[in-house]
Amino acid sequence: MTREALGVALLFALTACRESSDTLAVVKGHPVRLGDLKATVESQTGRPFGDASPELVASLFEGLLEEEVLLAAAGVPAAETLSPAARSGKVREAALRLCPPPPLPSDAEVDAFLGRDLGATPDGLRLRLRQLVLPDQAAAREARERLRKGEDFAVVSRQVSRAPNASQGGLLGWVSSGQLPPEFEAAVFGLGPGELSEPVPTTAGWHVFQVTERRAAGSGADPARRERARAELAAQRAESARGGCVRSLAAQVGVEVRCSNVSFPCHNPFEA
Repeated sequence: MTREALGVALLFALTACRESSDTLAVVKGHPVRLGDLKATVESQTGRPFGDASPELVASLFEGLLEEEVLLAAAGVPAAETLSPAARSGKVREAALRLCPPPPLPSDAEVDAFLGRDLGATPDGLRLRLRQLVLPDQAAAREARERLRKGEDFAVVSRQVSRAPNASQGGLLGWVSSGQLPPEFEAAVFGLGPGELSEPVPTTAGWHVFQVTERRAAGSGADPARRERARAELAAQRAESARGGCVRSLAAQVGVEVRCSNVSFPCHNPFEA
């Protein structure tokens, strides 16, 4: 082998090695690189990649993999060349086509849902709440700022919250005075509809609450209540169905997570 040929071979090997080390995952043969994740984190948070907490990066990595699965399953060519807005549009189109929402809940199901929701005390103020649970104060303030600027609560919940129902939008339902810990009541009962609490620390993490409705106890029997309950139940079921659908699509297209020596918790979110 000539010196020139040897140099070309070494350069090719070094390039391949560098690309391999930068590859965090492969979805249907398409690499998802560290640079893709950095761009996602910086786009979603508006801050440098190094400023994001490991937990936030891990959540955004899972969201990026979900997008890649949907785009791969939908057969979107050269998705990496799309602008962020065009890419988001293609992801939404793929999700609606491949993972449509389930049928609306029946009247009996709405009745059962309302029965669980109406267990408040007979008098006093009632609030309908949803929450985010974040690992530290900085992450909580960052998430709160995203909400304050108008980002959708359910989207932020899926991306960064550690709450048990984060994938369903973090909904807590209706609560009355006396049902929450004192530190939570102090944070939320002075809020109006749509307002956000300051981050509240507990042993589970830092909580950010949003009041979605506020009313006196006993006012829940208005005619529109059933339709709101139906819509809420339908949204919860749609989130659950979407999660199952994306896992099925991931099994079909093939997802291999390769990340090693990374600074955030990294695993294949589609594996049991």
